[in-house]
Amino acid sequence: MTEVYVLGHNHPDTDAIGSAMSLSYLLNEIYNFKAIPVISQKPDIETRYVLDYFKIPTPAVVRTVANKQIILVDHNEIAQSLADFKNSEVLAIIDHHKLEIETNKPIYLLSEPVGATATIIYFKYKELGISIPAKIAGLMLSAIISDTLLLKGPTTTEKDCVAYQDLADISGVADVDRYGTEMLKAGAVINNNTPEDFINGDVKEYFIQGKRIRIAQVYVTDMAPVLEKITDIKNEMNKHISKNYCDLFMFVMTDILKINSMIVVLGDERAIVEQAFSTKLAHDMCYQPGVVSRKKQIIPLLIKAFLAK
Repeated sequence: MTEVYVLGHNHPDTDAIGSAMSLSYLLNEIYNFKAIPVISQKPDIETRYVLDYFKIPTPAVVRTVANKQIILVDHNEIAQSLADFKNSEVLAIIDHHKLEIETNKPIYLLSEPVGATATIIYFKYKELGISIPAKIAGLMLSAIISDTLLLKGPTTTEKDCVAYQDLADISGVADVDRYGTEMLKAGAVINNNTPEDFINGDVKEYFIQGKRIRIAQVYVTDMAPVLEKITDIKNEMNKHISKNYCDLFMFVMTDILKINSMIVVLGDERAIVEQAFSTKLAHDMCYQPGVVSRKKQIIPLLIKAFLAK
């Protein structure tokens, strides 16, 4: 039987892993091939909490997809996938981010402007009439909670709200709001994080107008412990810039309770952030109330500013 890897982005979060696992289950129900959910790195603290809560084994970690047939979930940019990605055969992409990828042949593409890739997959289950097991529902529910910040984030849509309620019922979680709050808080525990952890945890890379952009993000319930380490964090950011020829490095501290962010900005293209957000950096930082989403509130503004140069 043909094996197909289902893979989320590097530094996988709850939506990347939950979507890979839930899509694999769906594909195995309807197609005559073996869909295998895989990850490129170990789960983060939040996703570990989810997998433990629902008693679900962690997907296998793979370091290469060369000569494999793959389906991408929750991403489509080469910079966010494994290094030998170009040596694989992409069969399909299911994603909720801006489109960047080029393929050498037509593929199946399902992209919607919703809060989580898991929402797209949930509606595909409904469309095909496939029953969702409680544990898979719990995974998709958790992915939606994570990416929409418990439906409070700016990327939340009506479809996310519908999926959230239906999946909550199927999963059997008695108090879903309480579960979601505890899940987000678990992911916001940063007491033992080193400066390297902060800049290499939840991080994504983009290429915009030929410039390499790296945006790391950490979710917290209190920014003070992170700000205490900010000098060391900036030193690590500068090391990465020098070593990896990064044109712009942004480190986003997001308060999941107050729904705002403090952004550290370093690199040769730092002025573009001032232009994008109509702000002035102070000590390489700027405060952005209401900004919590890379996908919807940061990347679009950066693209617009770069195009205006």
